[in-house]
Amino acid sequence: MNGKLPLICGMTALMTVQLPACNFSASTETMLTPPRLTAEQEQIYKALQQNAGSQISLKYPKSGERLSAFTVEDLNGDGTDEAIVFYSAGRNGTEENPLRLCLLDQRGGKWHAVTDYPAAGAEIERVDIERLGDNRRKNLILRYSIVDGAEHAATVYHYEEGALIQSLSFQYSMMEIRDLNQDGTAELFLTNSAKSPVPASATVYALDAQGNYVRSPLELPENFTDVIRAAYGTLPMPDGTRIPAVYLDGSTGSNTAQTAVLTYQNQLLTTVYTDAADRLNSSRPGGCQTMDIDGDGELEIPGSMLFYGYTAAPETSPLSMTNWYVCRNGMLIREHASYYSVQEGYVFVMPERWEKRVTAVQENEEIVFYQFDPARQTAEGGPVLQEPLLRLQVVNDPVIADAMQSEGYLLLRRHNGNYYLGSIQEAGGQMQISESELLFAMQVL
Repeated sequence: MNGKLPLICGMTALMTVQLPACNFSASTETMLTPPRLTAEQEQIYKALQQNAGSQISLKYPKSGERLSAFTVEDLNGDGTDEAIVFYSAGRNGTEENPLRLCLLDQRGGKWHAVTDYPAAGAEIERVDIERLGDNRRKNLILRYSIVDGAEHAATVYHYEEGALIQSLSFQYSMMEIRDLNQDGTAELFLTNSAKSPVPASATVYALDAQGNYVRSPLELPENFTDVIRAAYGTLPMPDGTRIPAVYLDGSTGSNTAQTAVLTYQNQLLTTVYTDAADRLNSSRPGGCQTMDIDGDGELEIPGSMLFYGYTAAPETSPLSMTNWYVCRNGMLIREHASYYSVQEGYVFVMPERWEKRVTAVQENEEIVFYQFDPARQTAEGGPVLQEPLLRLQVVNDPVIADAMQSEGYLLLRRHNGNYYLGSIQEAGGQMQISESELLFAMQVL
């Protein structure tokens, strides 16, 4: 045993004894020490106290680049900065939201509170200052969480003639500020979950040169209950060009998902692809997400089916094979077959020569790929397995990973404490996979 270990243990025990008791019911805000204010922030804070009183508490955004309670920027383009400060104060009326924002400006080199506003939610999620569409004004875009946490709210302001002017307010499930049509200007893109009888929807807001919002709403497929995620890519057109596209993975059940593809062109949000009963579709487990699986710059949409060789699902649940599709002229075109492990965070893209000749089964902790005879089946409707071609396993113990490598496994990736290993079997013949193929085919998410 290392002679230093007893000393380390003793020091750890002493440190444990000396630690003060923890109050685990305390909130995160009371446990964290607020950051030290700069000289400018101190001046702004004093001006805020003169307006709102001394019994106030600064509030901080949860995400984004602007994580301070103080947003200091030239909002109206006059060459001097204004300040927005988020704070809460005790209020006598319980119906009034304690979260507030105060606008401050400079006069004679000193900060003065201009006006005070109630916030549109319970907590600040994010602060952005962006130009939108063709209009050149700066917009203060504030996002909030609602009290129940299930929905979110946003307000958009601009500073004009000594006041914050609210130009837009809405609730949303997901929201992004993004150049959807790649014209060099940003739009607001948001989705809302379905609330009977209103279906799930997506909406784009852009500002025109006169400062008016051009709104483009769109109903999502009727079986979408919510949008799980949005991914952004391009769509090839018949003339060889590509246009920007939004790929929305939508929740369609307790653990199922589908994908809809949208485009935003000429200030109009339109649907390019949704699933239909009379064609291939993108239905799969909810964790399988649209992505650029082969690194060619175009997104692929996953869809699940039984692995090759199965004509009926056996009593013991077989593994699902994930096909990857690209969107062409409103249809899905299959590009790749794979095994997709959502739980362990990887995709193994199968070689093309394995098409309808290789299947996969789970054996203990491993995924094993077998060649099978396509002309025969078992009585239960499963494949007749032949030679094993490849074994894949994920472990999180470095000692086990080292031991497996000494037994001939290849370390394919190491990510987030997991070791992704593969063992190529020698009896593969023409179906055998090479080490370079295996390394390329293993995609860790």
